[in-house]
Formats: sequence, structure tokens, C-alpha cells
Amino acid sequence: MSAFLRVLFFALAGVVLLSGCRTYGNEKHETGPKTYQAIQETVEQMEQDLGRVQADLRRLESAAETNVALKPLANRYQSYVQSHEDAIAGHREQAERLTPQSSYRTLHRTYGAMITDRRLLETKYERAVRAVWATVRETTIPRKRAQDPSRYVVTPVNFPRVRQRGPITMADALRAMEATPGLQQEETGGSE
Repeated sequence: MSAFLRVLFFALAGVVLLSGCRTYGNEKHETGPKTYQAIQETVEQMEQDLGRVQADLRRLESAAETNVALKPLANRYQSYVQSHEDAIAGHREQAERLTPQSSYRTLHRTYGAMITDRRLLETKYERAVRAVWATVRETTIPRKRAQDPSRYVVTPVNFPRVRQRGPITMADALRAMEATPGLQQEETGGSE
């Protein structure tokens, strides 16, 4: 009898595990409107990102006029900006076709695709900026850390901390091309 109960218990447990929980998309949880709002915010964030990278492109193209080695990198960066513009146009079109009442799967897949596209573009831009940094300094491309340190660390009070820098910006990458302040010769403006 106990063997029968054991088999029955495992059979019921298997049915529960295999059936899964399908509460996503339920109106009670309001996932549709929240996902729809996240889609709208993602399109806006990508448009804001576009403004920043267009400014970086102008800065890079200006630097490429004086440093010929930067010309191929400027062309590559231009292609990234163009694919960014195309992605925004496609995402905006998708967002306009959707409503908060669209099916959960459609909203979820659209949102996932947008987030993936945004991350891929960020990775491309970051790699391009590191290549610019290396080209300007005539050195190797700086490596990105393989893994960020854990944020779940208790640090003792007054313990020296290592400063964490964010990704290299285009301004940082091109800074070596700028003249060093204080070392320029003063202009003589008079008749001598």
C-alpha cells in the first residue's frame, strides 16, 4: 500500500511540475499595459541614444580629417549610426501597431527584440570607441573586463576602494588628439 501511495504522490508531483504556471498575460497581473509602456520607453531611449551617437560621429569625423587612420573607423561608426536609425524606424512602426490590449506573446516578443537590438548596438559602439582609443594612442585595443565584480560584497568602513570606471566615451577616446592645456605658445599680437 505504501508503494502505491508513493507512486501516486510522484505521479501527481510530475503532473504539477509538467503543467507549469501559465499566469503570464493575465489581465489580473496587468502585464500587457506594463509591457506596452516599456516598449514605448525603449523607443524613446533609443532615440535619445541616437542623438548622443550622432554627436560622437560628428566628433569622430572631425578627428578623422586630421588623423587618416581614423577614417575607416569613422566609416564603420557611420554604418552603426545608420543601422541605429533603421532600427528606430522599425521599432517605432511596431510600437504604433501595438496596443496595451495586444496579446502578451506579441508584446513580449517585440519588447525582447527591441532590448536585444539596443544591447547589440551598445556593444558595437563600445567596441568602436575602444578601437578609436587605441588608434589615437597607437596601441592595442583596451580589453573590457570579462566579468563585473559582484555587487553583493560587504566592504569594511574606511577600507580603500578601487574606483570603477564606466565604458570609454568618444570624448575620452579622442582626448589624446587635443592639445595639452598650458603648453601652447602665447601668440604675440603687436608690432615688434
